[in-house]
Amino acid sequence: MGDVVLQTATVNWLRALFGENLRITFVTSKEFSSLIESHPGINEVISFDRRNGDSWRSFTKKIGEIDNSHPFDLILDLHGTLRSFRLRLSLWKIPALSVDKRRWERFFLTKVKGKWLKRFISSRMGNEGQVKRIINDFEALFNDHKGIRRTIEKVSGASGELTSLPRVQKNVLNENYIVLAPSASFESKRWSVDRFVELAEKIIQQDFLTVIVLAGPDDHFCEAFNKINSPQLKNLQGKTSLKESMSILSGASFCIGNDSGMNHIAEAFGVPCLTLFGPTDPCFGFSPHGKFSGYISKELWCKPCSTTGSKKCFREEHFCMQKISVEEVYNHFNSLRQKCLVG
Repeated sequence: MGDVVLQTATVNWLRALFGENLRITFVTSKEFSSLIESHPGINEVISFDRRNGDSWRSFTKKIGEIDNSHPFDLILDLHGTLRSFRLRLSLWKIPALSVDKRRWERFFLTKVKGKWLKRFISSRMGNEGQVKRIINDFEALFNDHKGIRRTIEKVSGASGELTSLPRVQKNVLNENYIVLAPSASFESKRWSVDRFVELAEKIIQQDFLTVIVLAGPDDHFCEAFNKINSPQLKNLQGKTSLKESMSILSGASFCIGNDSGMNHIAEAFGVPCLTLFGPTDPCFGFSPHGKFSGYISKELWCKPCSTTGSKKCFREEHFCMQKISVEEVYNHFNSLRQKCLVG
């Protein structure tokens, strides 16, 4: 989900570079298609519903039919997976470019534990986030030399964001609220739910803000928020669709969450966010990029331990997350909020 949101920066750049005459067809999994349907920079979305038995043949046939009526000039592979490689092979007559996701550098970072070697590999990856990295990699090939600035001008967001999502009807609440997103694709990437609960109580008591919890139907650990006896806490775990969650995020004043898709969605709507990194590392390119966003990540010899955060921690205590205190998150959140107010 986060990858799809991040790739909208590339869509915005191409649209800003080539204008309205450019035709963009975006191919993604069915479960994520609602994120970008009706995106102003995308002409059409083709989805592959592998969970409900879509065949590869019917999928490529849909693409071929579009190619027959509006021939493609280029395939831009922004995912760099075996599936996207297979798609490029199926459409071998169409020229293709594939994004460099620094997979080898990320792999070696998980294996190398020496401090100086890690710094060397990190420097080879570059300091920019994934949204800027792709544009910087491709802009010379497209004869463009102000890709990042051009994209920001196209998006015209107050927070300097490069990503964007289709406009949604904002959730109507008569109060200022922030969103907590305690979930993540893997358990090792989650900050303790007890600390999220403590943080929510602190924000309610000291800042008088409403706190909305967003999580999926399987994230039953979020039931821990139900012990907060306050009308300013709204636990919506499992109660919203993806589009409803997008609507709520678009109207938030801030979002605090793990290294997951919810924070990327928030930033795409210009909402500042604070991202908590555990086993993964910001140098992978998935840290927030907005002007008023930030992240917390602890420097440990064993980190990063895997490229996606899927690996179970070998310690009894999950140090990369345990070392992030509630007080630190709260202070960082307040610091970023003050930055937003100053502008």
